[in-house]
Amino acid sequence: MNKDKLSVIIPTYNERDNMPLIIPGVSEILRGKGIPFEILVMDDDSPDGTSKAVDELSSSYPETRCIVRKDNRGLSPAVMDGYEHATGDIYLVMDADMSHPVTKVPDMYYAIAKDGNDISVGSRHAKGGGIENWPLKRKIISFGASSLARPLTSCKDPMAGFFAVRPSVIEGAPLKAKGYKILLEVLVKGNYDHKKVKEVPITFKDREVGESKLGSKVILNYLQHLVKLYLFPGSAPFFKFLFVGGTGMLIDLGLLTFMLYLLGDGKNDYLISQSISFAAAVSWNFIWNRFWTFDARKGSAGGQYIKFSIVALIAFGVRFGLTYVGVDLLGIDEQPLYQVLTIGVIVIVTVINYIGSKLWAFKK
Repeated sequence: MNKDKLSVIIPTYNERDNMPLIIPGVSEILRGKGIPFEILVMDDDSPDGTSKAVDELSSSYPETRCIVRKDNRGLSPAVMDGYEHATGDIYLVMDADMSHPVTKVPDMYYAIAKDGNDISVGSRHAKGGGIENWPLKRKIISFGASSLARPLTSCKDPMAGFFAVRPSVIEGAPLKAKGYKILLEVLVKGNYDHKKVKEVPITFKDREVGESKLGSKVILNYLQHLVKLYLFPGSAPFFKFLFVGGTGMLIDLGLLTFMLYLLGDGKNDYLISQSISFAAAVSWNFIWNRFWTFDARKGSAGGQYIKFSIVALIAFGVRFGLTYVGVDLLGIDEQPLYQVLTIGVIVIVTVINYIGSKLWAFKK
């Protein structure tokens, strides 16, 4: 039975002293498991002689080659260049500093090759995982960075630098990573079944040789990257849905107020005004949700609009009923109580709209 070939991609900058540790460590464990592999050291033209150290090791470990990069330097661009040079059936990314346990490389491989997952993640936060020898400052930074990314993915450790993917996950994906968090980019933009992400617990150990690359520039690049991912169509759909719903609510309330000014503020006038403002808000929300919230542009716009309208009508029915209760039974009969009532009703029907939109109208 043929086994999938594993391409191990190791981005480096000034990691000469770690090469005699990481390359033999990965090679020997994969040879021992009978896993076909290659190791690609993607070096950003390190002045410390990293590439020379790799060349010296290649006689004993011929599966290894070093590609020196002189343009567009950085960890994430190095990883993506590695994807271009890789010849394997599974791509695995890991750091050069031995912080990622080489003993877990086979588990990461088998999670895809045997278990059929699309992505495997060496997770510090999965059950059984952990971190050793981190100072408090770095723990706080890591927690903050992970918390900011949490709405983008269900992965417990989206900041991990130790992960594996099938080539199909990144094929055609608009990856434009900047900085050090390529996994988060893949999780947001990749082509994969979100139920087929396996988190393999690891114990992360801080580097013993060399210097950490973490600094203010890295943090700033991460924050810029995070903003772009939040704006990317289809990411963090619940938050986008709330934002779009919020703008729709402003349109709804603004038009409602304007119509009441034109027609008057009697009970029938309010119901007519609300129907008009509701229809305008539905159209606004449909456009933004289709193109931005759920990134459902590949589906039939007409079919989606019909389904979205049905969901909206159901929500409108609930809204109308609640409005009737407020106006006729509770005696709300003047402004600004009309607006207050409308806001309360909108909050309630938002849940109905989101569930119906995600699971039916814009289901991919």
